[in-house]
Amino acid sequence: MIDEDSERQGPLGVDQRRLDAEWATLIAIREVIGVGLKGKSTPTYGQALQFAKTISPTLFDSESTVLGSKERDIVREYRQRAEAESSLKSRAVTPVEVVEKEIKAFKAMLDTPGDRHLIEKRLNNFGHIRQLLQPRKYSENQLILRDLFKAHRELPGPPTDGDTYREFQLDSDRGLRIRLLHPDKPEHTTGADLIYENYWDKQRVVRMAFVQYKVWNGSTLYSSKAANLEEQLKRLKTVVCDKGYCRAADEQGKRYRLPYCAAFVRPSDQLQDPDSRLISSGLHVPICRVVDAWEETGRGGKKIERKRIRSEALSPKVFEELLNSNMLGSRWLSYNEVEEIYRTHKIFDSTDRILVHAQEFGI
Repeated sequence: MIDEDSERQGPLGVDQRRLDAEWATLIAIREVIGVGLKGKSTPTYGQALQFAKTISPTLFDSESTVLGSKERDIVREYRQRAEAESSLKSRAVTPVEVVEKEIKAFKAMLDTPGDRHLIEKRLNNFGHIRQLLQPRKYSENQLILRDLFKAHRELPGPPTDGDTYREFQLDSDRGLRIRLLHPDKPEHTTGADLIYENYWDKQRVVRMAFVQYKVWNGSTLYSSKAANLEEQLKRLKTVVCDKGYCRAADEQGKRYRLPYCAAFVRPSDQLQDPDSRLISSGLHVPICRVVDAWEETGRGGKKIERKRIRSEALSPKVFEELLNSNMLGSRWLSYNEVEEIYRTHKIFDSTDRILVHAQEFGI
């Protein structure tokens, strides 16, 4: 179970909560890029990570970074041991050979009678170490978005301290402005939020989508008093759904499209190790459907099970395609309406999650 009240240590002593925060944010950033590129290409997680390091080096490229961090002490230890054994045996010994030898010895001990759960635990750790030592190809540095540029644009901006955004050119007539805001201690966050804005400059209107990213175990999403997920989702429902941004205006309602859902929760499978293969399966579920699906856990918390929401959810790929084809997202809002959202609800003032703010505009 993923319980957000606990301070979890993952394999090899990794701070699991910090890893969850970085992982949720990376998924959000990757999906931002996918939406912006309009299906022309799908960025890999490695590409998204390189991009994330550009827009937020504090989060993704610092000494505190867990995901994609620099070589760990355990890796250096096995490299040193391989060098030492090479010298002792007068032949080349690889770090993988060293760990394979230990795996073989521990597997033999595991086959003996008696309680061997601690040996099994150590054996599992050896598996993670071996994965870290395997040679890896690094081909993720190619440019995803075009050259950075910045010019004066009259886009509704959130009331933040300082205008710390980056702009990228998507193609000859579109650009993407991205802000990444997060608390001082990302390992204390409870998820990541994404606000995506699509601008129709000639009409001075905006279409919006709000997504909250949470890490789960693949089947159940938990909330507790500390994590406060239930309250976060209620707040988002109040900001978006209850204000009618998902209701079509009369002139917009004449066109065929799916309901104007604009607020979603995106539970994503937990990453157990920062150096494991980056793959995320998950769902995009309308906030209103999630709010109605809470159940008591019997231990003072609440939960949402996959089986209760999967029939009303979209895969990430389908969500991206529908958002880009104007089949999902809010109705078209005026600049004044968008500014009112930021001014009234103080969305950017919260410190309990990382926030990715993306504005797609014409150039």
